[in-house]
Amino acid sequence: MRAGGHRNWERSLAIRRAAPQLTFLAIFLAFLTTSCAVNQTADRYPGPAEAPLGPDNRQLWWVPIDVGGEQSLLQTAVYRPAGSGPFPLVTINHGKPRPGSTDPSAMRPSFGAAAHWFVERGFAVAVPMRRGYGLSSGPISDTAGPCSDRDHFATALKTAAQMEGVVAYLRNQMFVDRNRVVVVGQSYGGLGALGVAYDKPEGVIGIVNFAGGAGSNRPGEICSGRERLISAVGKLGERNLLPQIWLYAENDHYFEPGLAHAMLDAYRAGSRAPITFVDLPPFGDDGHFTFARGDPAIWASPVDRYLASIQIADKEH
Repeated sequence: MRAGGHRNWERSLAIRRAAPQLTFLAIFLAFLTTSCAVNQTADRYPGPAEAPLGPDNRQLWWVPIDVGGEQSLLQTAVYRPAGSGPFPLVTINHGKPRPGSTDPSAMRPSFGAAAHWFVERGFAVAVPMRRGYGLSSGPISDTAGPCSDRDHFATALKTAAQMEGVVAYLRNQMFVDRNRVVVVGQSYGGLGALGVAYDKPEGVIGIVNFAGGAGSNRPGEICSGRERLISAVGKLGERNLLPQIWLYAENDHYFEPGLAHAMLDAYRAGSRAPITFVDLPPFGDDGHFTFARGDPAIWASPVDRYLASIQIADKEH
């Protein structure tokens, strides 16, 4: 046998001899990965789950909420300034991906740049994932009715119920000023923020609505029609007592300027508090994501003025 053939035979023999060990190793690693995944979802307790990290003291929390008698733990990123507080609280609430675009369970708390902006101004910030999003427990339950018969008003209140649960829990934390809470919502979370204003839970004194709305399954189309969405927003305004700021970009492909202003007019008709509307400049390919992906400098000035108007801004800023 030639030397090369002999080496190949020896290599083949070694691989066959190692096969049982390699198979065992593969099975062990698969078990370990599965076990870790199970523990990641099973070993959860209300409150902080890790030490604060970085300049904004970012920390994973599991926030307990009760919706209709059903308890869930929401994956929540909490940020706060140095010191013990108490700090005014901002909650930032996410949108809802269009059908087929993103797996909701793959979503994770984001808005890091926005959270940093608020922390620099003396706020504690919480970014919760609603039920069924990210690692939060429970099924997705923030929508009322199919697209063909969507109840946008009920959708806003279902979304708001989870947001209010987060506020109620965090108001009892020592580092939070329980009487100075601002609810920020982006897209679906923005409509939910209007639902919070409708309920006006204790401690909430302001609403920031970035590109709020729901039912935009594709550009130019709203589930059950835009008039039903506008009507629902108008109904939400009938019990509003909170001063608010709304911000929509010129090139928003979910809720274009004409629709955004129609929702504003409907809401203002019943609101008993002033609503400031800001037309933001175009952002990237779709201005709907200005708040989620853009530099806070794009919206900082009007939001700073708004926070000062409700006497919650850090005096140093």
